[in-house]
Amino acid sequence: MTFELKDTVNPREIYDYMMKLTFPYKYEVEYHIWEKSYLYDVDGEGRVLFSDLTTIGAYFGSELIGFIQYGKTAFGFDNNGEVSDKIFYSVIRNFYFDESQKEAGMKLLNEAVKALSNTADRIYAFFHYFGMSCYARHGKLFEGFGHIHNILEQNGFTIEHENVFYSSTLSSVEPTAISLKWHEKTKGRQQYCDFILEKDIVGGCEIHILEQEGIAYLRWIYINENICGKGIGSESMSALKYDLFNRGIIKFDTDTALTNKAAQHFYEKNNFVKEGITRSYYKF
Repeated sequence: MTFELKDTVNPREIYDYMMKLTFPYKYEVEYHIWEKSYLYDVDGEGRVLFSDLTTIGAYFGSELIGFIQYGKTAFGFDNNGEVSDKIFYSVIRNFYFDESQKEAGMKLLNEAVKALSNTADRIYAFFHYFGMSCYARHGKLFEGFGHIHNILEQNGFTIEHENVFYSSTLSSVEPTAISLKWHEKTKGRQQYCDFILEKDIVGGCEIHILEQEGIAYLRWIYINENICGKGIGSESMSALKYDLFNRGIIKFDTDTALTNKAAQHFYEKNNFVKEGITRSYYKF
């Protein structure tokens, strides 16, 4: 018996398959939350991420041995980084297969590339911004899936970005001189915060509060350039962790570019643990 491809896949089968995978941002998630992210996802501002999505599954008999999810985004970004509904990307969003089933993986990838080549000159794979919200939209491929990385490269995909993924387990910490001013939570469960010292805004951050209880993701953080190097960044991070812990957050994760050594040093100094490298790809 050989494998066969099917374009009618029950999402519950995909969910069960993904629950067996292991990567640091695959948070525990109930099916109804996962299904919204997989099929009807939105970004931090509540904008629908994809105008269409297709899933193809590879089966050995009745057993799902791999799948690929791909489609066209509902918007893109112009040269100034502004959202534009006149720009879209062709994206392979999810692509996983059993390590022993390379032929099935190759066939799945070929089917997606063939379909997406009809709509765009460039195809992206594991586009960070368009990942699943139940995984904090961290869309990159974890380095532990070397067999998927290899098959992408063999088929002409090039690494676009590499990030370091960090995780921090929160516990009770002492408050600092930094106070926080939270802004209204967006439709996509993101929230911006100002760091305030002696009535002055000294920096800020944006976090994604996951629908799953007890998890938040730091999307970005900054401290005013004129006060960097004075320990205010670490004080701000401590104040942020103190506040989040008191709001019931236990797991607090983030990522940064592999080339950004300063950010990596900052996170590691502030008790974030390096969990590995993640990658995005593109193909002309």
